[in-house]
Amino acid sequence: MMSFYQVPLVSPAAPEIGCGSGSKPLLLELESTNAVSGAWLNRAGTIMADVWANQSTTKQRARIIKTLPRRQPTFTELARSAKQQALKDFRDGNGWYRGAGVDRLSEEETGIIAARLVQPVQEKTALPQEKAGALQRAFMEAPRKRFTNNKAKRKQNAPLKSGHGLQQAVGEYLDKDQIPVLKEAIESGLCPLPGER
Repeated sequence: MMSFYQVPLVSPAAPEIGCGSGSKPLLLELESTNAVSGAWLNRAGTIMADVWANQSTTKQRARIIKTLPRRQPTFTELARSAKQQALKDFRDGNGWYRGAGVDRLSEEETGIIAARLVQPVQEKTALPQEKAGALQRAFMEAPRKRFTNNKAKRKQNAPLKSGHGLQQAVGEYLDKDQIPVLKEAIESGLCPLPGER
């Protein structure tokens, strides 16, 4: 038996994809129960799919669904036509991530965030493309380790604001006139501004 739920697990920093760090604990928790054979999130972060174990009972399934939203965002089971479309999309096999597989979404998210931070530095200063690319890669690496660590506590803006080796990278690629531009980009937030991707 399979169920599909509408879930608010879109990445705030990259709204075109699901939030890997936000969805991973939920998917892993679901799969840790003996009632769930597998749990997936779609690429957009809007639909979760649960494959219930053959031995699961209606009572077990109801209890799991009832208790999870206390720790996770509210989710609603899809009705007939939406469920049929979700099932078709799921069977196509593309764009669904299970458990640790959502780490790929987190990696993509870090790339989007890194590009968003480096772009204003490039636009407002004479930062060569080669240095911009290297700085972007450095920005991606530190948060990637944090996002994909199962035991790390995650906060939306923590990966880039809390250091994690980024200060060293900044000093290596930026001069003293470029650092304030980067700080301004960080202070404006990791989420896109209106009209920005």
